[in-house]
Amino acid sequence: MTRDLFIRIRNFAILALVQALIFSQIHLFGYATAHIYLIFLLKLPRFTSRNELLLWGFLFGLVIDIFGNTPGINACAATALAFARNYFLDAFTQKGNADDFVPSVHTIGWSGYTTYALFNLLLFYFVLYLLELFTIQYPVTLLISVAGSTILTMLFTMVLECFTRKK
Repeated sequence: MTRDLFIRIRNFAILALVQALIFSQIHLFGYATAHIYLIFLLKLPRFTSRNELLLWGFLFGLVIDIFGNTPGINACAATALAFARNYFLDAFTQKGNADDFVPSVHTIGWSGYTTYALFNLLLFYFVLYLLELFTIQYPVTLLISVAGSTILTMLFTMVLECFTRKK
C-alpha cells in the first residue's frame, strides 16, 4: 500500500512538473493545449475510491492552477473528470469483470480504452473551456478548443500507451 502511494506521488510530481513547465506553454493555433497530467487520473486502478479520485483530481488541478496562475478552472475540470471517471470506466468494460485492474490498452483493449479516455477528456475539456470562456456566446470557439485539445491529448495518451508494458 505505501509503495503504491509513493509511486503515485512520484508520478504526480513528474507529470505536474512536465505539464507546468512544458505542455502548458504550448498552444497549437491558439486553441489546443495538451493536458498530459490527466493520464494520471485515467490510469488509477478500477476500484479506487471516489473520495481518493476526487482528492487526486482536485490536487492535480490545483497544482496546475497555481503554476498557470488560473483561478481554479483546472481544479474544477479535473474534479469533474475524477467524479465521472468510474461511470465511464464501467460503461466501457466488460460486465461482470470484478477484477481490480489499471485501465489500459492491455486490460480493456484498444477500442475500450480509446472510448473511455475520449469521453473523459471530452468532459474535462468541455468543463475547462466553458469555465475559461465563461459564456456560450462563442460556441464555435468552445467547440474548436474542446475538439483540438481532446485530439491533442488523446494523441499523447495513445503514444504513451504504446510504450507501456503489459503487466
